Amino acid sequence: MFLKKPVLGWGLGTFPVVYPQFRTFYTNFFVNEAHNDYLQLLVEMGVLGFGTMLWFLVTVYTRALKKIKNWTAEISGAVALASVLGFSGILVHSAVDFNLQIPANAALFYVLCTIAASEPFAQPARKRRVARSTPPEDVPASSEALHQPATNF
Repeated sequence: MFLKKPVLGWGLGTFPVVYPQFRTFYTNFFVNEAHNDYLQLLVEMGVLGFGTMLWFLVTVYTRALKKIKNWTAEISGAVALASVLGFSGILVHSAVDFNLQIPANAALFYVLCTIAASEPFAQPARKRRVARSTPPEDVPASSEALHQPATNF
């Protein structure tokens, strides 16, 4: 199928229509999806669509890896690491099933990609510097400081 239209492919959603022409065995079953999301994308979108998918994944991984560098000290890095593990699991599963053809799985995949590649949402608080004060020159004697009235609030 890919060799017939390698550049632009057959078009999104055309796999169940085009596949019966290329199948080499007889079956009464309706095959609506390829059991490999990568091959289905390659057949439906061609090299250009597959290249776009690779560009997207490289971009997401490079942005996520920048956040993960200090994941033990920053919450944003830990969340990015969890997101990368989540969408990497979905990508591995997509090699043997049509995982991303299910809308809920595709939505989860893109939410995890967004969380992993977005800017850090929680910046660490700045460390406060304690300003060293110079001792005042007019320090009252201890007996003078005790003559002030006390208040009970």
